[in-house]
Amino acid sequence: MDVSIIIVSYNTKNLLSECLSSIKFKTHGVEYEVIVVDNNSKDGTQKMLQAEFPWVRLIESNENLGFGKANNLGMKNALGKYYFLLNSDTILVNNAIKDFFDFSENSAGFGALGSVLLDKNLNPCHSYGKFPTPGRSLKNVMAKYLRFLKEKSHLHPDKVEHPMEVEYITGADLWIPKEVYEKTGGFDPDYFMYFEESDWQLRMSKIGLKRFIIPGPEIIHLEGGSDSSKTNIWSRSRLKNYYASQKIYQKKHFNKWTYPLYRIVYIFLHTPSVIISNIIKNEYFSK
Repeated sequence: MDVSIIIVSYNTKNLLSECLSSIKFKTHGVEYEVIVVDNNSKDGTQKMLQAEFPWVRLIESNENLGFGKANNLGMKNALGKYYFLLNSDTILVNNAIKDFFDFSENSAGFGALGSVLLDKNLNPCHSYGKFPTPGRSLKNVMAKYLRFLKEKSHLHPDKVEHPMEVEYITGADLWIPKEVYEKTGGFDPDYFMYFEESDWQLRMSKIGLKRFIIPGPEIIHLEGGSDSSKTNIWSRSRLKNYYASQKIYQKKHFNKWTYPLYRIVYIFLHTPSVIISNIIKNEYFSK
């Protein structure tokens, strides 16, 4: 088996169906399997897969494992030489799997690959970034007050003509050789969601495994489409997961005093901007 395409789904039946259809119709010239790890969806995902995509290997979890643990479960059961972790809210535009495979077969010593993702209008969207650090996080908050601190966007190039080394690739389209998974152990299961791909790729970097964005693959990412709800309750839940994962990440990779000091400074700087933003919104909607 050349490639195991692993998709984690949680209440994304329609998006998943579109994603799987694009894989079926756009992928050729490579031997692949598709594994869907379902995080206990309640929207009929399982029946849809059995009826419309019987060739997909379905792994059902009796609980929502989150992103990293569910992908680990998929990789543990995968047969491929390479693992392609793909979001359920993505659509293949071209024969992206073959592009990744061909590059991998002619390269060595890399940890992960990704592509420049496209939004629904086929414009480049967030595809990679720099490793999170307390300093970078605080700089982003300070940029709300001091615009000159805001970094120029380097995350959305129009196109990549040559392989480009980056610090981390987003988890929406993450290509990993099986041997890298075996060497590094996959995602840290302590994370439920957020920071897990940064953590794994930071561990890769520490043992000399580089990450690249490569030309060729074209994949639409309906960013945020895999969120099952847009309500305030879910927003608070996502925010809670974000800060919990941030705490794990910073405690793991920085000294023990970094996180508490960071949180104090962050709250001091961030709270006024939130209050001001809410005042402006309330004034606008009260007109």
